[in-house]
Amino acid sequence: MGHLRQTTHERRASTVASMKKGGVRRWLPGCGALLATGAVSAAALHVATVARFELGSRVVATAEPPVSRPTAKPCTVTLFSHEAFDDRGDGSSMAARPHRFAFVPPKGCADGWGKVVLEADFSVPAGRQFDRTVALWLGGVNLYFGTTIEPEPGVAQHWHVERDLTDYAALFRQAQAGQMILNNWVSPTTNQPIYVDVRLAFYPAGKGQTTAPSADRVYPLGSDPRGEQTELDTPQQSLSRTITFPRNVERAYLDVIAQSQSHDERWYTCVDKAYLEKTRDYSLESFEACDGGSFRGVEVLVDGQPAGLAPVYPWIFTGGVAPHLWLPTPAIQTTNFIPARVDLTPFAGLLDDGKSHAIAVRVPGADHFFNVAANLLVYVDPQASELSGEVTRNTLAAQQPAGLIVRDTLHADAADRIVGTIDTDQAQTATIAGRLHTPRGDIATTVQYISGFHNHQVFARPGEKRHDETIDQLGTLSVAVERALGGKRLDGYTVEQRDPLYLTVRKTMRGTGQDFTAEVAMRQGHRIETRRTDSQGAVYHAVLDEHLATGDHADGKTIPDPLDRSSFAYHQAGSEQASFTDSLGSCYRTALQSREQRLTAASEGRGCPGNANHLDSRSRPDHPWLAPLGER
Repeated sequence: MGHLRQTTHERRASTVASMKKGGVRRWLPGCGALLATGAVSAAALHVATVARFELGSRVVATAEPPVSRPTAKPCTVTLFSHEAFDDRGDGSSMAARPHRFAFVPPKGCADGWGKVVLEADFSVPAGRQFDRTVALWLGGVNLYFGTTIEPEPGVAQHWHVERDLTDYAALFRQAQAGQMILNNWVSPTTNQPIYVDVRLAFYPAGKGQTTAPSADRVYPLGSDPRGEQTELDTPQQSLSRTITFPRNVERAYLDVIAQSQSHDERWYTCVDKAYLEKTRDYSLESFEACDGGSFRGVEVLVDGQPAGLAPVYPWIFTGGVAPHLWLPTPAIQTTNFIPARVDLTPFAGLLDDGKSHAIAVRVPGADHFFNVAANLLVYVDPQASELSGEVTRNTLAAQQPAGLIVRDTLHADAADRIVGTIDTDQAQTATIAGRLHTPRGDIATTVQYISGFHNHQVFARPGEKRHDETIDQLGTLSVAVERALGGKRLDGYTVEQRDPLYLTVRKTMRGTGQDFTAEVAMRQGHRIETRRTDSQGAVYHAVLDEHLATGDHADGKTIPDPLDRSSFAYHQAGSEQASFTDSLGSCYRTALQSREQRLTAASEGRGCPGNANHLDSRSRPDHPWLAPLGER
């Protein structure tokens, strides 16, 4: 059986029975120009030529950019066609039945692919159902990871996701088994199935074009031959696999997804155990106030030695914090997680020695628990059957998170009420370098990290019945990679990632127990900027920038069934903006606004040439490093 842990509502349902005594309560809370049809070149594609958004709709809408497409007609392989995920049983169960499929490479597109795109459509009828975790696997390799949208009593939900899987093209050249795990249960309190359609679109390389660069080998770190994520409950636990590699590995990258669950789901609200009881009354779910501190991260190891870092993005599910915050616009990447990518190229020479090596992932700060999936992409030297080399420098701290500092000013005010602040800060720099002996000469690779994290929590009591909390968080990561051949610069890239999050809660107690009203506001951002240079001096520059803000005023309720039990008046208001630009000429800008769970405004392409969104087919807005220039 596949095991997928619970999202907010799944976990909440399993807690209801044990919480009936004690009274824990749960609270819920002008149109832009349409694109005009225009000429499309062979190397480019306008993202949309018709309106994608319906004003007044309560169906999920997102401003995030789609995958760019070539103009060639793709060969399509269907993995699921209106597949129903509707197992009967306990809605709080964590044991999901995998739905399996057999993949066969596409016919008619066997001469090389210019792009490989995953397309998935989800739908759930109006009624009652929780948000659920979903993941797609092929040959043990994770192809997609995300969460689903909750329906309402009179509003069915449907949504579309896409992933550019060109890097994984080697995986699709042979027939193999796969599966999807979607932990959806139909019971008296959760009565709707979730339907799924999944396709892989293989775009043939255009006339005179070479096949798009992709990894030569793709290794899953999980042990299930079909694929399944791994639960990590503590910082010491790891997802690990021992692999014997080809003797001519030139580059290696690890794609990692670390999905927070259970007490870790809202890890950015957590505090160290010493502060837990002092701040418990500020929690929106006081029985779930979480410890373990507010820092979470990803650490990669090779043979037990530190090898790389990546951030954990604060994904918020549609049942997270307050379900009505996320209708109709969910939080950033809620339905489609983008993996973090870690460059392990300095270890290529070590991997070439013919021995087995253990590649592992840990989650520093994990405190019950994280779902983790990881794929290793390996590129080999086509001009040599055997290489050698060594790691020449590694200053990455053996104990992660390095440089973590926690300070507080918590104290009792004049009315003996706990107020004050908790600050969590982390900063480190590290260099990892390796040398690879090749027939062309020695290639030296240097990876430099600068990471930062700040979480500022403020606890205030402006009145006898008020508990106000703010969380101001920023995670940053800078990665600079350079390769030199024989001492002369060969190529390189920089990636700058910035992930801000801001949460305010004004909680007013009423009556007894944990009955309350609350005003909540959240802001979330995600920015990645990359610069790449090749051996000829060509430069590529790309920026993805996303911002989302939402707020709601809601009454407290006993831990509810899904959204159909939300009988109070709510006053949600939100906005989302997403933009992507690069030096290939791509320009994508979309902005949405909503009020009371309805889409009220949508703007596409405003500020781009011709006021129209345009993505070059080579652009990669969903790439962890925003490629291209060699796509590696």
